[in-house]
Parts: sequence; structure tokens; C-alpha cells
Amino acid sequence: MILNGEIPVNGESGVPDGLFAELRVMAREGKLTGLGRTRLDLVGEWLDHGMSAEETCKRLTLFNREVASAVLEAHALEFPWLSQCTFMEFGSGGRGEMVLGSDQDNGLLIPVKVDEGEVDDCTQSIVMALDGAGLPLCDGGVMVSNAEWRGDFDTWLSRLTGWLSNPAEKGPWQSGLILDFQPVFGAEEEVGRLRERLWEHVRTKPIALSLLVSELTAYRLPLTLFGAFITEREGPWHGWLNIKNSVLAHLTNSARILALKHGVRPHNTCDRIRALADAGHIAANHGSSLLDGWEYLQRKRLDIGLDCDRNGLPPHNYVNPTALDRIEQLRLKAAIHAVEKFVRLVQAGSGL
Repeated sequence: MILNGEIPVNGESGVPDGLFAELRVMAREGKLTGLGRTRLDLVGEWLDHGMSAEETCKRLTLFNREVASAVLEAHALEFPWLSQCTFMEFGSGGRGEMVLGSDQDNGLLIPVKVDEGEVDDCTQSIVMALDGAGLPLCDGGVMVSNAEWRGDFDTWLSRLTGWLSNPAEKGPWQSGLILDFQPVFGAEEEVGRLRERLWEHVRTKPIALSLLVSELTAYRLPLTLFGAFITEREGPWHGWLNIKNSVLAHLTNSARILALKHGVRPHNTCDRIRALADAGHIAANHGSSLLDGWEYLQRKRLDIGLDCDRNGLPPHNYVNPTALDRIEQLRLKAAIHAVEKFVRLVQAGSGL
């Protein structure tokens, strides 16, 4: 079981005994291509046994981190300098919220001098190995194979604070991605120090905080005044609703802003909400509504991933509201309303 909302250690992960050790052998032999099927089977089994979406996402994140660690360990045999570096995971992976189809969002902290050509060869091989293991390449290029996502401590600190301080620099990285990161392989101390410096920068720089809040200003409740869902108006998803971009992302961003404001330590969104509610920064009943909404939305994303696999399709984040039964429609509307209230709370100044 997960203790205190943290990602479980290996013995508590629900992963078959010996699989993590086997991963390292598979990585050294370059035989990770079957892990996509393993990942799907594990998630299906966890959900079939009544596991919550929250716990499933945390366990899936742990599994993916172990895959990444195995890949990095194998590459360190060929590139010894890699053992002195730290491989970092950003975004949903950093929060322990990965779902089926979550892509790579990673970076490399390199504290030693290494030939750039060798770094290119090594990191390109790493991301391709992870892709082969079922962790897709990031469309936005947020991967160690991109020179912008690797460097020493000072380079990382300057880069991240620069992105957060200059609204003109806003791009595919998104603040939610660069503010939530964890070490996966290598020394953890420098990553912890980097995160503390970055969070302190955000807390003490009004322009950085205003940039975070500005990401919420365009939020539009995906419901009409009469309670009808506002869905895509054109394209292949006409009539469908993107539950990640339209709802879940705003819940995640709002929780992060309040966590920054109040010095709440957890990285996971659900753990942040619990900590904020326990400290009285949000009402207990509102916190419960947000947790219920998060659980519903993430469970839908997991179910969509499994259903897409059965039909030979790539995972997505869309639901067709008209295909939902009345109970599910009510749960989706309740989640939307809870998130809207949360966003307004931050916009009104609670996050500042």
C-alpha cells in the first residue's frame, strides 16, 4: 500500500517480484520492447482489483522510473561519466501522476566536463531506448537529447528562472512542467537544491507569480449557463471534451500555485490538496470535491488508455459527454464546478 500518499517502494508497488531486477538485464541486452504490454497488463490488473486512480498513477510512475533507471544504468556502462549525472523527470512524472501514453519529459544535470558530441550520442540513445520501452518521445522536445534540457547546476538555474521571469519566453515547456521535477537516476542533492532555489525565485518574484496565475486567466468553464457541455466545435474530436486540457490541467496548476504560496511540500496534486485543506488554506469540503474530481478524471484517462489499446489506437484525453450515463455526467460536471471554484480562488488573490 502507499504510505502517506507517497510513491511506494519496490516491495509495495504491486509489481511482480523480480521484475525490477529483470528490467536491468533487459536494458543491458537492449530488449525492452515488450514493456508496453507489461505496462498495460499491470494497470489493467491494478484497476480490476479496485485500486484507486491515484494509487494506480503513482505505481505506474514508479514502474516508469524503474524503466528509466535501468536504461540509464545500462548506458553508464558505455558512458562512465553518466554515473556522475542526474536524470530528472518533469511534469506528470515529477508529480507521480503518469497515465498510459504519458510521454517523456526529462532533463540531465551534468556536473562534469564531457565532449558535447559524446553527450549527443549518449542522450539520443537514451531517449530512443525509452521510446522502445513504451515511453513515447515528447513532441515538444522536452528530452535529454535536446541541448536545452541538459547542463550543469548554474545553467539549469539560469535557464529555468529565465523562462519563469520572462513571459515572452513562454513556450511548450509550460510552468507546470518545469516546476515539478524529481531525480530518477543519480545523485539527488543538487536536484533538491535546484528545486528549492527555483521555488524560492517564484515565491519572491511578483512577475514569476503573475505568469503562473496568467495561465489561469483564459480558463473557461466547459459548461453553458444551462449546464450543457462545451465541446470541440470542429476537427476529428468534434463533439468531444478534452478532460486534461479543459479541466485537469487547471486543477493541477491551481494546486501548484497555492502550494508555492503556502510552502506546501508535497509534489503530487492530491497530496498538495490534502495538505492545503489540512492547513486551512482551502475548505475541507472543497478539498474533498477536488479530490473526487481528480480521481474521476484520472480514472477516465486510464480507462481510455486501456480501451484504446484494445482497439489498436493511441491513447488520448477526450470523452464524448453524450455517451456518458447520467451518473458519469454528474460526476464530470461536479469536477468542472470544483475546478472552476478553485481557479477563481487563485485568481481572486489566494495564490498571491
